[in-house]
Amino acid sequence: MILEKLKLKVVKQIDNAVFEVSNAEGMVFYWIDHPKAKALIAQQGAHLVSYRPNPGEETLWLSDDSLFTKGKAIRGGVPICWPRFGNLGDDSLPKHGFARTSLWSLDETNTSEDSCSIRLSLNQSATPGIALTCLFTFTDNLCLDLITENNSDDNFEFTGALHSYFITDVKKLHIGSLGAQYFDALTQKVAVESAGFKLSEETDRIYLQSADSNLISNGERSLTIHHSGNDSVVVWNPGEQLANQIDDVSDYRQFICVETAITQSPVCLAPKQSHCLQQIIS
Repeated sequence: MILEKLKLKVVKQIDNAVFEVSNAEGMVFYWIDHPKAKALIAQQGAHLVSYRPNPGEETLWLSDDSLFTKGKAIRGGVPICWPRFGNLGDDSLPKHGFARTSLWSLDETNTSEDSCSIRLSLNQSATPGIALTCLFTFTDNLCLDLITENNSDDNFEFTGALHSYFITDVKKLHIGSLGAQYFDALTQKVAVESAGFKLSEETDRIYLQSADSNLISNGERSLTIHHSGNDSVVVWNPGEQLANQIDDVSDYRQFICVETAITQSPVCLAPKQSHCLQQIIS
């Protein structure tokens, strides 16, 4: 169980299915133990660390080498990239933005017989007047809603992604409905995948014509990822050479990132407008 693996201790019970837990360093997590699912969310980054539907197996890959240290991004699960994806957008912000290493506030939990939801929010001095909320809803599937609200008097532009790491066997991996055309971040060129999806030695692709849903399978297990509020789907795996240069990637052969992303042009929110980037895992 993830609690034992990360040596987490229960601090208090928040409602019938949600518990506050912490590690030795004092990092706070929220443990969901509901008939529909078991899950773990880190307060830092509103980061979904673990998700296991009932019935079902663990869905999200988590690196054995992730340190779970304050201020350090967690490797695996579902990091939130915002208000910048990669190096796109404001050069004053770190790569992938600051949301994934910031401390979020727990706003609300709501548990019933058929569902459990938990909502966290982030108000950052770097983006005054901008409210960021992440709502996790566990039913027969998992729905993640990343909501950006512009409460300022000026337009606000952002990119971002739900940077999900899924457990797989890369040797048997297939991803459906991505579309033929993608931008290869390694060659900085647009390419066409005429023979269907095939993982390369290092894969960093932005799919420009993906369907709203993608089926991920490896012959033994499969899941469907539904996207909305995005303009692209990013597929990433570092491959052996790059993985050996990244301290906290334990085994590149065990995961694939399929990301609900905004990469082509920033979303421009006028005052009083909001935007929802959504990913549903089933």
